[in-house]
Amino acid sequence: MKHYYMLFSAVSCCQVVGAVPAAFVATAPSFEATRRSILQPRAVPETKVNIFDTLRSNLKAAADEGFGTRARNVADTMAIDDIVVPLCSNLEKRQSLAHIGVYPGVEYKICDIETEQQVGRSVSIRPAYPLRNHLERSDWPITVEVADVPLWLAKTTYEAGTALGTLILAGTYLSVAALLATFIRIVVVPSESMEPALQRGDVVLVTRTILPPRSGDVVFFNPPAELDEAIANSKVGRAAAAENVQVVSTKGKQFLKRVVGVPGDRVGVFHSNPYVLLECGGDDCTYRVDRTGEYSRPDVFADESWNRISPTINTNIHEETDRLGRLEYFVAGDNGFRSVDSRVWGPLKQKYLFGTAQLVIFPANHFGAIQPGPFVIEKGSSTQIH
Repeated sequence: MKHYYMLFSAVSCCQVVGAVPAAFVATAPSFEATRRSILQPRAVPETKVNIFDTLRSNLKAAADEGFGTRARNVADTMAIDDIVVPLCSNLEKRQSLAHIGVYPGVEYKICDIETEQQVGRSVSIRPAYPLRNHLERSDWPITVEVADVPLWLAKTTYEAGTALGTLILAGTYLSVAALLATFIRIVVVPSESMEPALQRGDVVLVTRTILPPRSGDVVFFNPPAELDEAIANSKVGRAAAAENVQVVSTKGKQFLKRVVGVPGDRVGVFHSNPYVLLECGGDDCTYRVDRTGEYSRPDVFADESWNRISPTINTNIHEETDRLGRLEYFVAGDNGFRSVDSRVWGPLKQKYLFGTAQLVIFPANHFGAIQPGPFVIEKGSSTQIH
């Protein structure tokens, strides 16, 4: 805001003694010009108020007077025209003070101070700014005994304490939010690949992986690089490349699948169903089979996606193995008809994992623990699957 200052000059009429030099008459400004120059409004440059400087100043001033319960009570030192803030923690006392017009936390201006020997010190106060209609009174300023208010704070102390408390509260909220974002996710199921355990649109609570996931757990993960490679090498990917068409990327997407095998498990795929070889005694073997079912378009991906004796597709691996390596997991959707998973791209490395799905939190009729996967234990000869 521009401030203008106006100067007024009182001119007295004096008798001129002697002649005025011609040079002075020629160069001196006229009375009218001088008057206009004096009365011309002059703009004062705007002063920018730095909120951080103000806060720093208030904190420094308040530091001398203390914070919280150690804040200095200015009841004995406040003077006329000071801005003070009455405070009271007792609810019953607060109500009685409000009844007479003393609202804790409101800034008041000291209008007058009276000291009586028998009664004590009393102050005449009024709010330093307009209040809400239901708090306004017609009898401002009001007189109150200083001793009736438990704590009188200077304005700087109150503002600094309020600012500091707000910063601490905001920091606490941000810390809690960051902690929750680090360890917890709320995930919406994007497709039918995990039916019937998870329906499309279900909202699932996911917690960050601390302990390694186990067989049967539903994990939430980022798409592995091998998935993009599998899509690029698929029939659709090759056709798109031939026509110079961009295939939809999985970047930025995340998936929910069930763990079939963990590091060290002997994993394969037989007739589209992933399995883990549990034990073999001679020709008799025991398998844990995940009955996912056949993919809707098995011809799109390589034939070995649906039948192989190793967890890997082996497109870029020279040493074939039937065991999952360290920090590798075999994952698949419960609904294999709609799921592209480790059958297509191979093992999922732990670096892509975020966490484990714990329970369905919405809708209400699906609320609860996630249903177990379609695992069955089957026995057969070592050559039946191999």
